[in-house]
Formats: sequence, structure tokens, C-alpha cells
Amino acid sequence: MNDGDFVQIEFVGRVKDTGELFDLTDEALAKKEGVYQKENKYGPTLVILGARSVIPGVESQIKQMKVGDEKEFDVSPENGFGMRDPKFVQIISLAKFIQQKVNPVPGAFVNIDGRNGKIQSVSGGRIRVDFNHPLANKTLLYKLKVVKDVKDSKEKMEALLKYFSIDGSVKVEGDKCEISLKQKNKLLEKLVEETSKKWIKEIRSVTFSETKKTVNTEGELEK
Repeated sequence: MNDGDFVQIEFVGRVKDTGELFDLTDEALAKKEGVYQKENKYGPTLVILGARSVIPGVESQIKQMKVGDEKEFDVSPENGFGMRDPKFVQIISLAKFIQQKVNPVPGAFVNIDGRNGKIQSVSGGRIRVDFNHPLANKTLLYKLKVVKDVKDSKEKMEALLKYFSIDGSVKVEGDKCEISLKQKNKLLEKLVEETSKKWIKEIRSVTFSETKKTVNTEGELEK
């Protein structure tokens, strides 16, 4: 496996010391472990090697594998979510939370100025927030299987749509790709276009259209 390859994987990620499950692709296991979330999409997930779509310790292992291989391995903090940095624990004024309409509750995960953090304490008008990644300083244990090496350009584009949770269909003719969306979204369209231009060399242009809604005999829009 090399940089630029589109690979679909299945995996289970746990904190090695505690066995705590923090991410997985198996729906049945999610239900068994009591971490199932209806809004999550389960099943093989896309990794574009070289695009930093997974942590370094996982990507380096995938590059040593081939389709059908299964492997269990540790990932050190340095090759995972990093070491804890005291500088990322900060005191923020209550005014900032009020301004951004965030209720400061100890233990809650919040987004302040585009940064994700966890509130450690609330004292008067001072809120202590830890912006370190929740898995910082932790050695991780992964069980991973390489399911597919995606080669076809149309399949790559379809995998991108699924990766960005976009509902649409793909048509590829030569080096041109047309994507028909159920609902237009300029931000997601830009992400798909930029990603495809960088990583799918056989496609040189991407256009987007919206699926036309049809009207039934009773004059109602069909779903």
C-alpha cells in the first residue's frame, strides 16, 4: 500500500490500559458493547493513504498490509493523539461562554472559538478547559482488517461521498465526473472537489447538480 491509495478498512480501537472502546466500524459489536449510536454510519470506512485521514500509527500499519489481511497492534501516544500539553489547559472567562451561547458545566465537551475541549471546573467567572485530545497520552490497541483497495475512479468518488456523508450519485465519463446531489451544499461540494483533484489524478473536472424533484398525480413532490 502506498500514498494515494484508497483503502477501505474495518477496525476496533480501544485504550490499551483500560480496554475502553473509543471507535469501531462493526454495528453488531457497537450494540453488544453498549456504544451504538443510531446517527453513526457503520461498515468499512475509507482511508486515503498520505492524506492524514487516520493517525500515523494506523496509517503506517496499513501500508504494510494487503487486502484481506487482519492485524492487531499497539499505537503509542506519539503516533496516536499525542502527549498531553499543560499549555492546552486554559482558563476562560464566563463572558466568552455567554458570548458563544455555551452553558459551562463541569465534565461537558464544548467548542470554543473552533477548538474542542472538556470543562474541568467552573469557579465564579472562571472556567478551566482542557483542550488536549481526550486520547492524548494513551497507548491504543487496534484490531484492523483491510477490506478493499479501491482502484476504479467512479468507486473512489462514491467512497468520497460516503466519507463526507453526502447523499448523491456519481457519473464518470473519461476524466470528467458529474455528481447529482439530493441537496446542494457548497461547503461539502468544495471538500469533495478539492479532495478529488488532489487524490484522484484520473479525474480532472468535477461538476455538481441537484436531483430534480418530480411531482406525482396529486400535485405533491415525490420523496
